[in-house]
Amino acid sequence: MAYPVTSKITLISRPYARRAGLWPMVAMLGLSWVFVALWASVAFWVFPYSPLYSVLIGGSTAAFSCLLYLMSRKIYFDSFRNFELEITDTEAVLSVEDSLHHKRSQQMVLLDDVKYAEYYPFTDSASVILHAPYADMEVPLWPMENQGHDLIDFLEGRGVNVVNVQTDDKIPD
Repeated sequence: MAYPVTSKITLISRPYARRAGLWPMVAMLGLSWVFVALWASVAFWVFPYSPLYSVLIGGSTAAFSCLLYLMSRKIYFDSFRNFELEITDTEAVLSVEDSLHHKRSQQMVLLDDVKYAEYYPFTDSASVILHAPYADMEVPLWPMENQGHDLIDFLEGRGVNVVNVQTDDKIPD
């Protein structure tokens, strides 16, 4: 009795400290927080001389620090998330493990149901979105480094239409 040969690939995210672009981003965030402290002290120092200018500097510093807080928070929470994509001839299963909140989630999509895949090749935010009638599964490729090309080749080899957004490919109807 012969069994059908199925092929599969498994993509696993790298450890957080080895992900692309992490250390330059952390360095720039740290430098930005130093500038927030400097501009807050300038706003405090200028207040006796020009309250309006002090409020303007303080307000813009507060707005900038809110943006930095959101970015820092996102990087912190991403540090606890690990991704694993297992894709076979018939299905794609994405597992996300969040060790901070002790949660694990899975999403599955059948390859026969995938109408097309959107590929975002940008290094710091690379991802593939598999569009099926019942779900849009976003697979983050940025933590998996160069394994994204293997996924694209695998999908194209299975007949999935891959739309590269960087080259302005037309999105199918």
